[in-house]
Amino acid sequence: MSLFGHAGFIGSDRELLRLSARVSELNHLLDAVRRNVPPELASSCVSVAWGPGETLLVGVRSSAAAARLRVAAPQLRDALSVAGWHASAIRPRVQVALQQEKSRINKDLRLSDTACSAFEQLAESLEAGPLKDAVTALVAHQHRRQGR
Repeated sequence: MSLFGHAGFIGSDRELLRLSARVSELNHLLDAVRRNVPPELASSCVSVAWGPGETLLVGVRSSAAAARLRVAAPQLRDALSVAGWHASAIRPRVQVALQQEKSRINKDLRLSDTACSAFEQLAESLEAGPLKDAVTALVAHQHRRQGR
């Protein structure tokens, strides 16, 4: 038996047994929800809970996923009913705490000395015009960044 099996970790504590059964039931329900929504939406469904009046609350990662779930709710409700889960309504709930903030990675976009020299030579070989001005501005910007 695994560490978290009823006989092992939980033992005979009735409250823990009841809690374990509830968690297992909700995990099965979450799996059923994920199986019955479009595949691109399944990974955005992160939690389920029962609300008032047999309302199924589905935690999702974003407002876009919530909108997609609202559209899919009637078919999902029917599929869950066939699977033995009765929900009078399905309401998505955006889980703000679970939204992953995309980290910004600062890239070092400096040109090497060799590249700067090559652009300087290019600027000298170009005729006067917007391209020469742009290349000259690029080289000047890189020199300022490098402290020249």
